[in-house]
Amino acid sequence: MAIPEAVRKVERPRNTIVVRRGNGPLMYAVVERIGCRRIGDSNVPLNGYTVGHIIQGAFVPSSDAVSQRKTELKDYADAVLIDLVSRELLEDLYAVYSAPDAMRIYAIALLRVCYPGVPCCRLDHYYETSWVSILFPGIPLGRNSVSTFLQNLGKSYSLIVSFMRRRVDAIAPGHHIAIDGTLKEDNSSVNSLSGFSRKARVKGTMDITVVFAYDIDLREPVCSKVFGGNVLDCVSYQRFLTENGLTKGVVMADKGFPKKEAQQAFASSPGLHWLSPIKRNDKRIAAHGMYAFDGMLDDRNEDVLFKKEQVADYWLYSFYDRKRAAKEEADYFKHHKGKPFDAQDMQQKDERFGTIVFESDLDTDPLVIYKMYDERWLIEECFRYYKHVTDFDDTRVHSDVSVYGSELIAFISSVMTARLIRKFDETGLFSDMTYNDIMSRLASAKKVNTNGDGQWEYVRTTRATEETLLRLGLLPKMEEPAKKKRGRPKKVVDPNAPKRKRGRPRKNPS
Repeated sequence: MAIPEAVRKVERPRNTIVVRRGNGPLMYAVVERIGCRRIGDSNVPLNGYTVGHIIQGAFVPSSDAVSQRKTELKDYADAVLIDLVSRELLEDLYAVYSAPDAMRIYAIALLRVCYPGVPCCRLDHYYETSWVSILFPGIPLGRNSVSTFLQNLGKSYSLIVSFMRRRVDAIAPGHHIAIDGTLKEDNSSVNSLSGFSRKARVKGTMDITVVFAYDIDLREPVCSKVFGGNVLDCVSYQRFLTENGLTKGVVMADKGFPKKEAQQAFASSPGLHWLSPIKRNDKRIAAHGMYAFDGMLDDRNEDVLFKKEQVADYWLYSFYDRKRAAKEEADYFKHHKGKPFDAQDMQQKDERFGTIVFESDLDTDPLVIYKMYDERWLIEECFRYYKHVTDFDDTRVHSDVSVYGSELIAFISSVMTARLIRKFDETGLFSDMTYNDIMSRLASAKKVNTNGDGQWEYVRTTRATEETLLRLGLLPKMEEPAKKKRGRPKKVVDPNAPKRKRGRPRKNPS
C-alpha cells in the first residue's frame, strides 16, 4: 500500500525513507539509506536500521527501550568495603585459576555476602544493581551459566585443593589452628554426600559435613573440606589434615577428633603440634592426680588453678575455673530437681565441676594452653556467621561436583565475612550496632549515573549512615562549617569617633 503524501512530506532526517509496517501507531517507520548494491545492470538501494517513526504527523526518533538500558543506580558501600578487605583472596585465586574464572568465583562470593540467601537464579539481577558490576564488568551470571560453572568448578577438584593448600602455606609461624566440623542440611537424592548424621534422628533431615580449620590468632577460616553427612569425625580428621597439607601450627580439636586417628600426619610433620581435650572419665586423670592442682594462672582476669604432668612423650594439662564450677553446679541442681538424691554421684560430679584436661605434645606454659582453649570459641562464632549471616544453612545444588563447587564459594564468602567482622571490631562499630545493622546502613549508600555519561555520583543519605561510612574509610572527611558564637555579634566601634557621654541623653539638649 502506498505511503500517504502527508506522511512522506513530514520533516525527517536526510537519507531516510518511510516504510509501512503492520498497523497501529508505529505503522510508518523511518529507515535510513546506507548505500546501494550493484545487481545486474541496476543499482539496488540498501536500507539500514530504523531511526524513528511518523506518529500523528510528526517524526519521533527511536530511543533505547527502558528494558534494554543498564542500571544507573547501584548499591555502593557494601561491595566496596568487602572488596577492600578481601582483595588478597582474589590474588590467591589468580594463582590457581584463570583470570575470568577467578573473577567469577570472587564476584559470586562477594554477592553472597552482600545479599545473604540469594539463589543462583537471582545473582545476575543483584550483580547489575550493585557496584560489583563496576568492579568486575562483563561477568556472566545467568541462571544456566552459574549452574554450569559450579559443576565445572567442582569437577576441577585438584584446583580446589591447590587453593586450600596455598592458604595453609601462608599460616604465620606460631599461629594456633582449631579444627571442627558443622552439619549442613542437604536432602538431595542425587548426590552421594547427603546422608543421615547422628543428629538427623532429631531433625529428620539428611546432612553433609563441612570441616573447617580456623586461625584463632587471625580470626578467620584457613581451609575447609566437604564430607558425607554420615562420615564420622575421626574418619575425616586424617583425610582433612593430609589433603590440605597442614604441616605447621598447633591443631586444637574437640573430643570428636582424637589424635590417634591422625598419628601418621603428626609423625610426618615435626612443625605440626596437637592439643586435644580428654573426657572427664578418662583413667589417666585419676592415675596422675590431675585434680590435685598445684598452681594458679598469673592472670588478673581469670581465677584458674592448674596442674601440668608429663606422660611418656606428651603432657597433660588440667585446669579448674571457679566461675565455671559454680555455673555447672547450679545447672546440676536445676536438672536434678524432683529426682532422688544420689550422694555418691554428687560427690563424683562435684570433683569434676569447672575442670578440663588436655593432652598435648607441647611443653609450654599452662597459661598459653588455657588461652588457646579460651579463644577456641571463635570457631563456633565462625560457624554461626557461616550458617546465619551468609545464610548457607542448606545447599541448593544436586550433584557431588556441584556441592564441591558451591562449598568453595561458600568458604570464600565465610573468609570475607570474617574479615568484615574484624574490620567492624577494629573501628568500634560493634559497641553501638549489630552486624545486620551495619550491613543495612552500608546497603543504603548508593551511587547514581545522573547524566548517563558514566560519571557516578555519591547519593547523600542520613547522617548516621554517613558517620558509619566515615569510620570505615568509605567517604572522605568533610569540612564542618565553623560554629557560630552564641549571642549578638559585637558592634564595630570607630576608635576616632568621639565617645558618648555616660547616661541617658537629654530630651532637650538646649
